[in-house]
Amino acid sequence: MDLLLPRRLDKFLADARIGSRVHIEALAQAGAIRFNGVVERTLQRLVDPLRDAVDVHERRAIIRPPRVYALLNKPSGVVTTLSDPRGRPCIAACIPPEWHGRVGVVGRLDKPTTGALLVTDDGDLSHLLTDPAFHVWKRYLLTVRGELSDADPRLAELRAGVEIGGKKTRPGRCGVVSGSGRPGRGDARLSDVWLEISEGRFRQVRRMANLVKLRLTRLHRVAIGPLGLEGLETGKWRQLIPAEIEALYGAAGGRNAPSAGAKRALIRRLAA
Repeated sequence: MDLLLPRRLDKFLADARIGSRVHIEALAQAGAIRFNGVVERTLQRLVDPLRDAVDVHERRAIIRPPRVYALLNKPSGVVTTLSDPRGRPCIAACIPPEWHGRVGVVGRLDKPTTGALLVTDDGDLSHLLTDPAFHVWKRYLLTVRGELSDADPRLAELRAGVEIGGKKTRPGRCGVVSGSGRPGRGDARLSDVWLEISEGRFRQVRRMANLVKLRLTRLHRVAIGPLGLEGLETGKWRQLIPAEIEALYGAAGGRNAPSAGAKRALIRRLAA
């Protein structure tokens, strides 16, 4: 979308996210739209974004770039920042330059960890996916030394939660990947374990594995909520389609979840 090209008033207001065409027509009939300070009911008028001012209910309507929703398959050896004062490789090299300074990364993966990262300028969605109160599961694949089974007591500890920094992690979900237990270097055996957690403390998965004495050799995030990496090569990104964006919101309880959560928190404070 070229933000500076002239367009009809109804198209301008739709691009400014004022509402649907039906809603915009109702605003015009109600006299809520002003064009250069004058009430305007003719939505066919041409608007030049460089010269004309359009106000709705006395608030300036501005066309903003479409939101960014992108999934990145992070490579190993890259830090999860858009710039690094120490000069280390960062994910800025993996995304378009025009996104720099505009988008944020949802959650983090440490330097050696690979896998799913969501990049967006939608602060509401970022909050829903990172706040543990909304219970959005993140799925990891751990490659560990030794041959494990689902009955291994160390996996039971991960499911129950382990204590990190004096606070127990939330219960997780995990199991051994079917067909796991393959030859490693020398006589060693390697197993693949999937783990799902609904929070994201600093280096949490690595610390959990270390606490239950799993010898981790590789860590890869497979999915964020319903969003997986299928078909996305390491170091590449792709834009999300609308259905995927709505699925992410749905995993956290819907677009109204933040306000509903705030109301519940207020009720708890009042009750206390």
